[in-house]
Amino acid sequence: MAQKILIVENNSDLPQLLAFYLSDAGYETSRARNSAQAISKALAERPDLIITDLYLPDMNAVDATVILKQDPATSGIPIVVLTAMTFGEWKTKALKAGVAKYLIKPVSPPELTEVVRTLIQQPSSLTEG
Repeated sequence: MAQKILIVENNSDLPQLLAFYLSDAGYETSRARNSAQAISKALAERPDLIITDLYLPDMNAVDATVILKQDPATSGIPIVVLTAMTFGEWKTKALKAGVAKYLIKPVSPPELTEVVRTLIQQPSSLTEG
């Protein structure tokens, strides 16, 4: 069974691109367009990882992370912030809230896939050799 990743992004093109990269790497994806929808989906679907933009229409990812980390049902889900915001203040706030990784856009598909694999410790189904 493929591990599931929730992509939270209000940009129309980026979620499709991320879903393509992650599906190609063997992951199942679902999408949310704002933080409220993401929190609801996280509770219902229990994804293995969440990738979210920092700024969303209803709530920033730091505040959403605090909500998710306070709920025992979602507290163990690793959260990756993918943003164009390079200011150290936001990165510090995000990490203090419980974000596992803060990535700056654009991120390469190999880097994104490696971060995902590391955070959810996906066992390899392929034999090396």
